[in-house]
Amino acid sequence: MNTFLKDNRRSLKKNIEFYFGRLIGFPLTTPEHVYFSLTNRCNLQCRMCDIYKNPDSKENEQSTSEVKAIIAQIKNMSINHIIFSGGEPLLRHDLLHLVEFAVAKGIGMVDIITNGTLLNDKSIKKIIKSKLNHITISLDGLGKINDEIRGKGVFEKAQLNMDKLNYYKAKYAAEFPTLGINFTIMNNNLEHILPIIEFARAKKCNILVLQPLLFDNTNMQEKRTNFLWPAEDKIDRLREIMKEVMKKKNQLNDLFIYTDEAILKAMPEYFKGHRASPNFKCYEGIKRIVITADAKVWSCLGVYGDLKKHALKKIWFSPAAWKIRRKASQCREHCLQDCVYFPIDVLKDINNFIQQILNSRRQ
Repeated sequence: MNTFLKDNRRSLKKNIEFYFGRLIGFPLTTPEHVYFSLTNRCNLQCRMCDIYKNPDSKENEQSTSEVKAIIAQIKNMSINHIIFSGGEPLLRHDLLHLVEFAVAKGIGMVDIITNGTLLNDKSIKKIIKSKLNHITISLDGLGKINDEIRGKGVFEKAQLNMDKLNYYKAKYAAEFPTLGINFTIMNNNLEHILPIIEFARAKKCNILVLQPLLFDNTNMQEKRTNFLWPAEDKIDRLREIMKEVMKKKNQLNDLFIYTDEAILKAMPEYFKGHRASPNFKCYEGIKRIVITADAKVWSCLGVYGDLKKHALKKIWFSPAAWKIRRKASQCREHCLQDCVYFPIDVLKDINNFIQQILNSRRQ
């Protein structure tokens, strides 16, 4: 069997395990990734984010040795992807040491999500040397629009540091880290959705994530809209924009628009207050693990473990985790988060794989 079919077989196997693991409320394979928040501290006060208001301080964070112990547990569970986030992870002076440790442990994909303002020539050189796989910059528009959301001068700093990263990658003939952008869709940046795609291409990004605004990013059960929520008279325009985004998603070869097409289609209705279709399936507690800065194992449906008291593997297979999975399988909340949505049609995927095998034999 050629490499393409082998890769597809592995992917299909994992998808089937995710699918049936959700049905029975018990993981049949390792999660896709661990989303690891290293700190709640942040140097910005973005208008759609309340993390900086969190009273947790540096003293509540895990030490370097504690984080490394958890990374070792992640590796022992055969999880091959860690995303370091915050707050702003670059406020931790040991961040690159932790990246290097994770890489040395053999974790294949080690990423960070940052606002990009704290990068500089020295840290970018260290990042390239650290073998970091990917760096995501959070931007919510171009120029003044982004700065209205994230703070004066933030766009220019982030853009300059993206250019520096590309410069040093070229100078050292480095393939990694690849570069991406996270863009949160809200009332005053709808007209920047299509321009951010071209901006990402110009900055040599390989991935763009378009995510809808949450009611409250620190309390996902909050349901009250605020001034950042797209106005009713802008929904038709958003629908037109999403159609153009979907075209680009299918046409572009140099940029992967990560957000699933079903999510893109559903965004206008989401902002009108309508719940997602019953066809949307939540894979919380199956697809990912989220670890907070104070070592809790978190989900949008509740905390189900404390790494200061129990090992990660024990928490992952605990009765508390099973309860979260059962809740997720029955969840009909107003949610459109791509992080836990998994658009899988098992029968269709199996049929496609069989067709690929038959086609390869004919050749």
